[in-house]
Amino acid sequence: MKKWYNKLFLNNIRKAVDKYNLIENEDNILVGLSGGKDSIFLIYALDLLRKNSYLDFNITGIHIDIGINANMEKVKNYLNYINIPYIYENINIKGNIFKERNPCYICSKIKRGIIARVSKEKGFNKIAYGHHMTDVVNTFLLNIIYTGQFHTFKPNSYNKEHNLYLIRPLIYVKEEIIKKVVIDENLPLGINNYCPYAEKNKRKEIAILIKNIKKNYPDFEEKTLKAIEKSNLW
Repeated sequence: MKKWYNKLFLNNIRKAVDKYNLIENEDNILVGLSGGKDSIFLIYALDLLRKNSYLDFNITGIHIDIGINANMEKVKNYLNYINIPYIYENINIKGNIFKERNPCYICSKIKRGIIARVSKEKGFNKIAYGHHMTDVVNTFLLNIIYTGQFHTFKPNSYNKEHNLYLIRPLIYVKEEIIKKVVIDENLPLGINNYCPYAEKNKRKEIAILIKNIKKNYPDFEEKTLKAIEKSNLW
């Protein structure tokens, strides 16, 4: 590990883990792998955390294919190289969900259900998602603009129905840092992982809004996250 990675992102992950009690010794963590940059970075970062902290926990990656047929071979090989198990679940539902008015919501809901089932079957107690600081702010603005509510996802939440904790260790890591590390470390991505709604959803609109705001207010994301923490949303 490059020494400056502590300052670049690993200390921020440690901060989130400690502040919100995200990871404990002997945790069995399942990481959702989309094939994109955020989830492979999360795997990489958790592996570094495990090797450079007092924490002793297990990591497994899972990819759920909805019928897009992304080539995850490089991702699978990478996980094998760093001794992290890989699970593949194929559910060909794209023909049905793409007909729906809100396919992204339905797709996400189905995936969450499958991950919960796999977690129960294989004994995982926590599910880790690669949502980062930019995602927190995006979701916060999305809810304000489209629902009129102050709401965003939490760093650590408990699913009582499935007896699972949902954790997000990257909440203090900015998207631009993730992009840089993925390129610098040549981390593998899924190939042809294309969704026709990837560039057409409301989150993409909010992402453009955030980008424009940051041109004049570069610390907008940090300030928004601080406001969220002070507002008792978490």
